Amino acid sequence: MIKTRTPQPSAPLRHLALAVTLLAGTAAQAVVTPSLSPEVDGSLAGIAYGNGGNVFQLDATLFVSGLGDAGNPLAVTTLNPLLQYSFMLSGEGTSLMTIDYRIRNTSASQSFSDLRFMVFANPDGDSVDYLDRLSETWGPALAGDPVLREGRAFIDPVTGIKTDFATSKNLNEGALPLDAACTAAAGCDATVGLQWNAPLVGPGETFHVRLGLSDNGQSLSSRWIDATAVNTADTVLTLSGVSAVVAVPEPGTWALMLAGLLGVGLLARRRRIAG
Repeated sequence: MIKTRTPQPSAPLRHLALAVTLLAGTAAQAVVTPSLSPEVDGSLAGIAYGNGGNVFQLDATLFVSGLGDAGNPLAVTTLNPLLQYSFMLSGEGTSLMTIDYRIRNTSASQSFSDLRFMVFANPDGDSVDYLDRLSETWGPALAGDPVLREGRAFIDPVTGIKTDFATSKNLNEGALPLDAACTAAAGCDATVGLQWNAPLVGPGETFHVRLGLSDNGQSLSSRWIDATAVNTADTVLTLSGVSAVVAVPEPGTWALMLAGLLGVGLLARRRRIAG
């Protein structure tokens, strides 16, 4: 059955066909490449990966205590002029694309508490059946790892993970963080959520989340989720990420922490490949 999807108002071009062609088989070049420019809030659509895969939708949601409901990070930070939101893409066209999201507290005296940042993704391993099988590596959390995750079948119009987070301000892992249907061999039209928390962002500090999308098994963190295409060979998307609350300027602190976490993630990847 051919499924249709309701376009999201913030991204009228989500259904444009991808203009990226990758070689089939084990010799396929591994690249993660957005086919559309990001929106002003950092939302993306049409991210090509693997052998014909496409991230149909990728966007973030933020909750800050005292600033109302969870919502688009740009909209939430606009509620208090002391907060600034920004994002940056890196590694487009390589096997590991990263997106850096920053929520900066510009105040010299005020702190913000209980920040929760969630990234939602809807990967499609193929453009016909949209079927992917979810799996995870999710051991004890190391510093910076995502704290919660959720994997559910796509619902049209989109509800599920995004609506639940908007309501409860948390991902709802339940008895099965990943739907049984999505972990079965037949797969599902999978959606994924990853969440990072910051209990406190003090004056001059930044809550920094770095998301990684890889189609050759690279992970930024010791916890990650894989979406493996059921009907397309050589098409796996690894979703991972790290976070930190850092003072401004932050590059040195962030680089040291990220280097350590990347080492853990790459060691885990080597063990996975060897196994």
